[in-house]
Amino acid sequence: MIKHANDYLLSRQHYLYGDWSIHNPTSTPGGWGFSDENTMNPDMDDTTATLRSITNLVSNESVYRQTWDRGIKWTLSMQNDDGGWAAFEKNVDKKIVSLIPIEGAKYLLADPSSADLTGRTLEYFGEFTNMAKQHNAIKKAMNWLIKNQEKDGSWYGRWGICYIYGTWAAVTGLIATGVQPTHGAIQKAVKWLNTIQNQDGGWGESCYSDINQTYTPLGTSTITDTAWALDTLISTSEAPTPEIQAGIKFLLDHSDKKDWTSSNPKGQGMAGGFYIHYHSYRYIFPLLTLSHYQNKYL
Repeated sequence: MIKHANDYLLSRQHYLYGDWSIHNPTSTPGGWGFSDENTMNPDMDDTTATLRSITNLVSNESVYRQTWDRGIKWTLSMQNDDGGWAAFEKNVDKKIVSLIPIEGAKYLLADPSSADLTGRTLEYFGEFTNMAKQHNAIKKAMNWLIKNQEKDGSWYGRWGICYIYGTWAAVTGLIATGVQPTHGAIQKAVKWLNTIQNQDGGWGESCYSDINQTYTPLGTSTITDTAWALDTLISTSEAPTPEIQAGIKFLLDHSDKKDWTSSNPKGQGMAGGFYIHYHSYRYIFPLLTLSHYQNKYL
């Protein structure tokens, strides 16, 4: 099953030049796109997700090695000058764009570095490759994340909802690339997550966070938010804390929970415009979180 899935991924690597090449003309194609028939508009999230899947199959002579090499080169070539990574473009973040009198111009006309994509790219390099933690690309990305932390200790995630999601990506990325749990930025994030934990042990965030540009509680806990928050805390603690234990209990007790929160959007398209419900999130992220808990503590 795994080989069949990875063969599919290999068949979907991009070989065509798309809009991304306008601002990155010296790189050859090598990314992956969001949809099955997308052949020329790759994005950073799907590219690093695919690289995660095929990395363990890479050997020096394998077709996976060739695919992996092209994917890594494309990923590194798309790093913005400020150190972060965006979704689709490179260095398309001029501030004047956000002043254009078009609703949502900031989201529609620009593609700036974001904490979620930068964090997950770092997490991939740190956990799945032998790239030195002192590599210039990694150092620049780490510095960008630390510089762009919110005052309350969270990070804003562009493509999900929203601050729990961004904080999860940023913290796990920083930890994977060598930042110690005792670092001030990590401690601020942990304190923030512990502060917003619900009494039932879970976490829940509203789409209004995106519109309000500040964390807005949902008023109830969700499976996906809880998995993201828990995974963050697990990455920072050598032993289970009371907050972690309460969160794990929530996941186990509510794994079959089906109510309005089951389809509450966790993906962002454009603030105030549209949001996306990914049906698989409530299964994928709890499984990842529970496996990290088991592997680290049991």
